[in-house]
Amino acid sequence: LSATLAEAGLEPAAATLAAYRRINDGFWRAFERGEVSQEGLKVARFRLLLAEAAPGCRASPEAISRRYLELLADQVHLLPHAAAAIVELSRRASLGLATNGLPEVQRSRLERAGLASCFHTVLISGEIGIAKPDPRFFLLGAERLGLPTSEVLCVGDVPATDIRGARAAGMASCWVAAAGVAWPLEEPEPDYTISDLRELAALAPPVFP
Repeated sequence: LSATLAEAGLEPAAATLAAYRRINDGFWRAFERGEVSQEGLKVARFRLLLAEAAPGCRASPEAISRRYLELLADQVHLLPHAAAAIVELSRRASLGLATNGLPEVQRSRLERAGLASCFHTVLISGEIGIAKPDPRFFLLGAERLGLPTSEVLCVGDVPATDIRGARAAGMASCWVAAAGVAWPLEEPEPDYTISDLRELAALAPPVFP
């Protein structure tokens, strides 16, 4: 984000980056509610950012959006122990990757991470036309894995999308809790809570069936 803004002639000041995070989060929550499309939010978030943080700037929000997605697709930032945990789990269970992210970004990042072969299926909302927390998203994942929902564990870090959607689809759920983040009281509790991805090994079958 900082590189994109700098290329557009904007100072990536802390306040500007914070404004983007707030605006971007608002658009993604709206997307999850079905109020905006992914195509719409791509540019709209930068249009609003320019209007708020740089009202005199003549930079094109469309051009900024395109460049941002190009740079974002080149980035791979994994959670601690993610790669090792995924490789180990893929030996013991069928894995599916499920994301509401943008297809062109998520596909690129998965390939660059070298983990694509670990997943039996990949569900990206922009490709299937359904987004988390819609239960149909999770049911399609179970179908592609060839498993009943009672044998699927959904692991995610967002209570309102990952955990709520999994529960609505009849799946067990595991919340990956970030340090210092409390579970929102308005959401139904997950079946499991972990803070380190290495803890998933205890929830997986001992050997691949």
